Amino acid sequence: MILISVLIVVYIVLSVLGADKEYAAERLLYQAAKSYEKIAVNPDVVPPAMFAAIEKRFQRIPERYPKTNAAKAARIALAEFYAFNKKYDKSIDVLNAIINSSAQDPVLLSRAHFLKGNVYERRHQADKAVAEYEILRDKHKETLLGFQAPLYIGDCYSKNGKGAEAAKAYERAVGFYDNIEKENRGNAVGYLASAFLGQAYMELKKYDEAGQVAVDTIKNYPSSTTYLQYLPKVEAIFVKKLQRPDKAIEIYSGIREKTGEARLKEILDKKIRALKDNGR
Repeated sequence: MILISVLIVVYIVLSVLGADKEYAAERLLYQAAKSYEKIAVNPDVVPPAMFAAIEKRFQRIPERYPKTNAAKAARIALAEFYAFNKKYDKSIDVLNAIINSSAQDPVLLSRAHFLKGNVYERRHQADKAVAEYEILRDKHKETLLGFQAPLYIGDCYSKNGKGAEAAKAYERAVGFYDNIEKENRGNAVGYLASAFLGQAYMELKKYDEAGQVAVDTIKNYPSSTTYLQYLPKVEAIFVKKLQRPDKAIEIYSGIREKTGEARLKEILDKKIRALKDNGR
């Protein structure tokens, strides 16, 4: 009994000390971020002394409080700070250090690989950027950034004028998200995969397929949230792209039958009337 009491006291003391350190680190991070905001408006005219001062503020946090969450955030913020100020080599160095020392932290790793890819994009090194996004896709798909990586790859190629590579990347994204949705149908992961699947089809300009994804999502994930989120998608695909207002009316009417929410029914009635009036 005495031993248990001692352990409890030790745990409480360590927790308090840990909380104090986290709070102190967070204060330093907040101060550094506020200083950063002041120069973000016009980074091209930042005096060297101010740049050095902000740089030191970010560096000080992991040096003084290495095991805090604020220290992780500060290292990422320092890499972003360097990239924002076009100190790309310094940014890559910080990100490599994070990657080499954070094997047990997939969220931090995913953030570092994403930022590293972003830095390479700013340097117009699309192939290196894609390599980072592929690491995200293959090793960290359990994180949100990793989950979105197939689309980042397509976007990167598209922005750099590599249309053929972009199309192949979006096709691979279709397979990636389609498999995940089927394996997770009915849960939150499946719902998110379905949304990205539709986006990949839109990037490929395969509007019929994107429309079918929207219809399937409304059917497979029936909820007020789904209905509200997919109303604008139905309009964008069936009314604007496919010019099939009749199909949009059909979908809206189907949702109206399923929902018991008066406000949502009012919105649907208004959309249906508008489409019918425009068709006259």
